[in-house]
Amino acid sequence: MNPAIPAINVDVAIIGGGIAGLWLLARLRERGYGVVLIEADRLGSGQTICAQGIIHGGAKYSLHGSLSDSAQAIAGMPARWWHCLSGAGEVDLREARLLADHQYLWATSAPSSRLTAFFASKLMQSRMEKVEKVADDLPATLQHPQFRGVAYRLDEPIVDVASVLTAFAHSYQDALLFSPEPISSAVNGTLTLHHPDRLPLTLLPACIVFTAGTGNTALPWAAQQLRPLHMVMARGVNLPGPLYAHCLGVSDTPRVTVTSHTDAEGRLIWYLGGGLAETGVKRNRGQQIQVARQELTVLLPWVDWTAVQFATFTVQRAEARQPGGVRPACFSLRREGRIIAAWPTKLALAPLLAEQLEQQVRTLAVQPQPLASCELADWPRPEIAISPWDREELAWS
Repeated sequence: MNPAIPAINVDVAIIGGGIAGLWLLARLRERGYGVVLIEADRLGSGQTICAQGIIHGGAKYSLHGSLSDSAQAIAGMPARWWHCLSGAGEVDLREARLLADHQYLWATSAPSSRLTAFFASKLMQSRMEKVEKVADDLPATLQHPQFRGVAYRLDEPIVDVASVLTAFAHSYQDALLFSPEPISSAVNGTLTLHHPDRLPLTLLPACIVFTAGTGNTALPWAAQQLRPLHMVMARGVNLPGPLYAHCLGVSDTPRVTVTSHTDAEGRLIWYLGGGLAETGVKRNRGQQIQVARQELTVLLPWVDWTAVQFATFTVQRAEARQPGGVRPACFSLRREGRIIAAWPTKLALAPLLAEQLEQQVRTLAVQPQPLASCELADWPRPEIAISPWDREELAWS
């Protein structure tokens, strides 16, 4: 270590400013640990800002008729997030914006009998209720005489992801460090941050946690897999209002998942994921837009889709490597010495992952010592990631 470079002792250094790293930062800070979070781009710039904001409770992971491992792992997350959004939870997210306090699961006539039988079970009765075909109960988009399916209301909230990132940034600004150039590391566990406008800054962490998504590839012992998505966005005056819903098909994956957002110019955006996005990785942009138009025309034939604009982009989901490359049932942790790698798998699982990471930190006998270093006060802070629909490089059809 260069003696001319100032060195600062910290309890935990978190590398990666997505939802996993930010939630861990908040949890450890509230328990007295001296923690910093290092981000090379914008906060949430990888997978987090591309999430649809759904705080899943497991319903969409049990569409085959039984409670899957994924459903059991994520079942308690809506309540946990609700506590935080109300200011009564482990972190204070009252500044975050709630887009909807529930969503819907609807099916066309073909698979509705299977759906009805499943949701009639005691398994999901406490979190779900059938919606009758009256205007006050159905979402506005489905309030049409041609709607012949069945719909259920899910007690799963949808948050504005950018506002969640902003809430964390405002609360823990002093612990966020922007290091756009590669971090230097030494065999003794030191981390040296680099910024073109500052002298290098060296940290001496007792523990390092990687929550950097695809950036976790820097750890050769933390094998990971990438499962891409080809997301679709729609905008236009013909959109029939906001919709937050999963549309079921014949497989265990929703045919399409729709959430609604507002872009920087105040326009309504439909954000489309689910099976459309998963199978869309085999299609180019033009093909994906064509399939999206066809799907929406079939599912919502009373809407005029001709004047609606579409755009697409791909996002890489980074996860701990699984046999056969399947989706992990829950979050994942890997540890070697005093370095931990973590993947939340889903936005909703960030609180549970942070809890488990704190336990790992405790097993390393890291004693909480609040950080009070003036050397960090002048270091640049990362900005908030730009939502996908506001990116200048997008090409709208």
